[in-house]
Amino acid sequence: MIFRKQPRQFRISHLVSVSVLALTLGGAAFWSDSDYASTAPALSYAQEDLNARADLRQREGVLSGVTPSLSLLDAPAAAREEATASSEELTVEDNVIHEGSPRHLVAEYISRTFRVSMRDARQITDWAVEIGEARDLDPLLILAVIGTESSFKPTARSNAGAEGLMQVMTSVHEAKFDAFGGPEAAFDPYANMVVGTDILSYLIRRTGNVRRALKWYSGAANLEDDRGYGARVMREHGLLTVAAEGRTDAAVKLHRAGKSASEGGAGNAAKLGFAHWTKLSERTEGAPRARNADLRGKAQAS
Repeated sequence: MIFRKQPRQFRISHLVSVSVLALTLGGAAFWSDSDYASTAPALSYAQEDLNARADLRQREGVLSGVTPSLSLLDAPAAAREEATASSEELTVEDNVIHEGSPRHLVAEYISRTFRVSMRDARQITDWAVEIGEARDLDPLLILAVIGTESSFKPTARSNAGAEGLMQVMTSVHEAKFDAFGGPEAAFDPYANMVVGTDILSYLIRRTGNVRRALKWYSGAANLEDDRGYGARVMREHGLLTVAAEGRTDAAVKLHRAGKSASEGGAGNAAKLGFAHWTKLSERTEGAPRARNADLRGKAQAS
């Protein structure tokens, strides 16, 4: 699938501020604090979204909000075998740091892990950075939600009506797609990412914590736990971080083995703002060569 570029008036420039984005999406793009606290008989849009997602999980046992046909369980046999392959320890070569921009390295990981074209993976990554900057959200968190929710399938649709890359409940958030031409835009990758990120960003501000926001995003706000949803998203975030640092082979291997990245610092951050991505992007050009030489030198000495 080749993603078409959005018309200029619908794209978020990297210079656009959060306030301008709010005007672009319109007042309906945001919920007031009273929406979640309301006890009126008519549930708020936000509560309808949470209830619909919670109902989906209770009926289907689907943690990510996508239908079973979009999960690893129903993937081709070869893909299942590769994904559950050897859990052997990472080798020196696995830890070699690839040279390239963090965007390219992240796109390479997405392409190899989720079997999408490199062109599409790079386009989604670019959009995640663009939208993340406008919303002060780590682009890797956006991508981690996409990987968990839809495995980067823009046409994904759950039985409960969650649609697109970030599995937005379109019937609940229909007004948010007005700026993109209507609810049909839910399957447009860019539009879905804008709306999904707006919802996630609001929940982080509302709850004050990424983990709690993910619990609410999954539809488990009123449940005892999220059945592992938040852990799955943060595991994916950790692997994307490893890839962004240049260790794409290690990230892919860890994902296929069902393991998490050993570096867990970023996952404990309260809000995971855009600064996390900025720091990753500020690596010096000589760092990969120096690190690789050191790794290989230690391997030869042992």
